Amino acid sequence: MVGIKGNRRTLYSKKVMIDAFLMLLQEKPLNKITVTDICKEADINRGTFYSYYNDPFDLMRSIEEEMIEKMMSTINISGDESLQNMLNEIFNLILENKEFCKILFNEKNSSYVLGTLLNSAYEKKIEDIKKQFPMANETQLEYYFTYITGGTIEIIRKWINDDMKIPSGEVIRILESLYES
Repeated sequence: MVGIKGNRRTLYSKKVMIDAFLMLLQEKPLNKITVTDICKEADINRGTFYSYYNDPFDLMRSIEEEMIEKMMSTINISGDESLQNMLNEIFNLILENKEFCKILFNEKNSSYVLGTLLNSAYEKKIEDIKKQFPMANETQLEYYFTYITGGTIEIIRKWINDDMKIPSGEVIRILESLYES
């Protein structure tokens, strides 16, 4: 039946919309993509688009949430909450979804996926930061964490935008050395 989650027609419609949307994101920034652009590229009508999404930003949010869910479940499955393991899992998922991640994490699209994942490590990392800066108050610790998270996101984004030329393990070692200093 049409409109039922998991229905083949529903899955097909969503897939062609997502594929068209990702192709358009390679050409122009999110704020320049219209519903008409997506429908034309996917060869669907506007009613089909609006039965699943409100606008291109809603479609982007949906894609990001699915990616976060996939990454978080992979991280949780491993059971090891160490920062190194979390980074390994994130990098593995990025490598498994190379083309998609190149689009999602480029400068134009400013996805919040990496930030959400790294913020999930807040409790673990804030304890490490407290050890490094025992005299810091809560506000200072939050600023340190924000600095570390922002830097990590930009390093991962640079690695992706450089076509992942260096091995992910080397990038993880770079990040770990920054966390320890």
